[in-house]
Amino acid sequence: MKSTHDAPGRRERKLRQMMEHIAGTAATLFESLSYESVTMERIAEEADVAKRTLYNHFPTKEAVLAYWIDAELKRDLASLQSSIARCRTFRSRITCVLRASADWCEKHPDHLMAYLRHRLLGAGTRGPQEARSDSSDIALVWQQLIAGGQQTGEISKESPADQLATWFHHLYLGALLRWLHTPGLSLEGEFRSITKLFIEGAAAKRSSTAAH
Repeated sequence: MKSTHDAPGRRERKLRQMMEHIAGTAATLFESLSYESVTMERIAEEADVAKRTLYNHFPTKEAVLAYWIDAELKRDLASLQSSIARCRTFRSRITCVLRASADWCEKHPDHLMAYLRHRLLGAGTRGPQEARSDSSDIALVWQQLIAGGQQTGEISKESPADQLATWFHHLYLGALLRWLHTPGLSLEGEFRSITKLFIEGAAAKRSSTAAH
């Protein structure tokens, strides 16, 4: 008799495959046309799925966009692992990730505002259909890098890594919003500024020794 223990795993794979298919189809439309001009009905038509199926997986167009961008992020972060591993300091490791982020963002500025709006307004309210794997969330990358910096003594341990990661993520989102709203700004320059601000604020303090 065939075991049914792997049934949830099969269902999860099918769900992921369907979401990837829909998001991939939508991404092609966003890139070939424009994000604003693409409707949910057009996505359903091009993906060859019923509108009800589409809305069961993604309640809004912004949710489709966010899923695609998160998948892009996950792929890019995976390809960065060897480069990050060669970096010797916390600053160089986080700069490596930010440089890659700036490169992607500069190629997709038209998508970013809708993505940021969706993430900021939907914080803490996403349903299961919008849940992301932890490895695709850049906030988790900040947490991992900060925890590493704490282990090497570069970052203070006064606050837990997850709290510091949340604060840095807010700086990151703020830099993106400022760049999107201010013509002529360098995104890499904005990222350098928030990195400097964060490191100077969170750096481990060296204990002073007596002068005698």
